[in-house]
Amino acid sequence: MTSTPSADRPDRPGRAGRADQPGLTPTVQPTPATRLSDALTAFAEARQSSQNEARRSLGIGEMDARALAYLEQNPGARPSALRAHLGLTSAGVSTLCDRLLERGAIHRDTDPTDRRASLLTVTVDLSAEPWNRLSEFDTSLESAVAHEADAETLERLAELLTHALGMTTGHNGQAG
Repeated sequence: MTSTPSADRPDRPGRAGRADQPGLTPTVQPTPATRLSDALTAFAEARQSSQNEARRSLGIGEMDARALAYLEQNPGARPSALRAHLGLTSAGVSTLCDRLLERGAIHRDTDPTDRRASLLTVTVDLSAEPWNRLSEFDTSLESAVAHEADAETLERLAELLTHALGMTTGHNGQAG
C-alpha cells in the first residue's frame, strides 16, 4: 500500500493544489480541519516509517511485532486468541509462534486447566533495548505532547479524534 502525502491531493476541499510548486501561491488557505488532517497524515507516515525501521533493526516482521504487543498486554493468551486478534490462520499463528519461540521472544506453556491447549507469554522486556525500539516513536510523541498541552486539552483532542475516526470508518472509534 502506497501512501500519498495529503499535500499532493488538491482534490480535497481547502487545498491550495499548486502551493508546493515554486513561484505559485495558494489560491485557498487550508482550513484548520485540513491542517489537522495533514498533521495526522504526517504523523501516520512518520510512525509507520519508525515502525518499519524498528522492525528491520530487530529482524522481525509486522505480524511478529503485533503479536508481541498483544501478548505483552495479554500474558498467557492462547494461540487461538492471538489468531483472532491478528486475523491469521491457525497455521499462520503456529509459524509465527515457532519463529518467536526460536528467537526466545516468547514462551509456550501447557494450559493447566486444559492440557491440550498452550499459553503464550512474552519473555523479552519490550521496554528495554533493543525491543523498546518498537515503542520509541510513541513514547517520544507522548512525552512531547504532554509537555505542550494540559491534560484537559489532550483529553478533548483524544475524544475528538476518536469520534472522527468512528465517523470516517463506521466503527465506534475504539482502539483495537
